[in-house]
Amino acid sequence: MEPNRDDDQSTPVGNPFQPPFYNTYPMKQRFNQISAWFNSLPTVGKVIVVIVGGSLSLSLLKTVFQLITSLMSLALLGIILYVVYKFFITSKSPQ
Repeated sequence: MEPNRDDDQSTPVGNPFQPPFYNTYPMKQRFNQISAWFNSLPTVGKVIVVIVGGSLSLSLLKTVFQLITSLMSLALLGIILYVVYKFFITSKSPQ
């Protein structure tokens, strides 16, 4: 008989819709490494890292918003073309 052990990827009993719990130790370890590296920087280095990280984050966010805007524009163009096709092209075809 196998001993009863808790699995790190088990779903809690009573809530089948809750996602499985994954071990976050590697993420915590990576965060601690980055935090220790950041804290070891001089003040000027910290300012530079914050400025560069902030500008990269804003640039990525801007790119995501542009992608969403482009997709919405394409969807609107598709709807307009469909309406034009439905009312003007198919209404002229012989019935």
